[in-house]
Amino acid sequence: KSGVIVSNVRAGGPADQAGIKQGDAITSVDGKPVKNGDELVGEISGLKPGSKATLAFLRNGKPQEATVTIADRAKLYSDLLGENEGGPESPAPTESKLGLSVGNLTPDVASRLGTPPGKGVIVQDVKNGSFADEDLGLQRGDVILEVNRKPVNSEEDFRKVQAELKSGEAVALLIHPSRSRPGTTVFAAGTLP
Repeated sequence: KSGVIVSNVRAGGPADQAGIKQGDAITSVDGKPVKNGDELVGEISGLKPGSKATLAFLRNGKPQEATVTIADRAKLYSDLLGENEGGPESPAPTESKLGLSVGNLTPDVASRLGTPPGKGVIVQDVKNGSFADEDLGLQRGDVILEVNRKPVNSEEDFRKVQAELKSGEAVALLIHPSRSRPGTTVFAAGTLP
């Protein structure tokens, strides 16, 4: 079964305003097919805040469409995906010392975000109140290119670099923020608690 089952629609949230209901299966964003939560996040993270996107979905097996305004992407993700990412078919993202989980960046998403292909990992989730949230200010959709000057180009790279981080150490990440122009990079740094 393709499509992303909507698990949680908050009253007054972006999905609710677009008329999307719990249990709908989203099949595409602006005509681009999405098969799982990661692809849905990837497509939406490439859209500019304030723009509108057409979500195609199945309700009781019947195809329908809704237009959603991209405002606060994090709210939209939690609206559509709930707290549980993607469902049983997608492995749980690696929760980390830093308090975030990352995924591999597909060439398609990289080109939309304006990051070099094959470089970096995309932030899929940031734990509230964690080091990544409070100290680094990371958000879903940001692309991490380096950790302490070591390039991270896959989940595996990220895991290895992260395993070496120790409490009390300074951590510096080179990131491409999700809402920035192509080619923009910034450093986010802090001391790991």
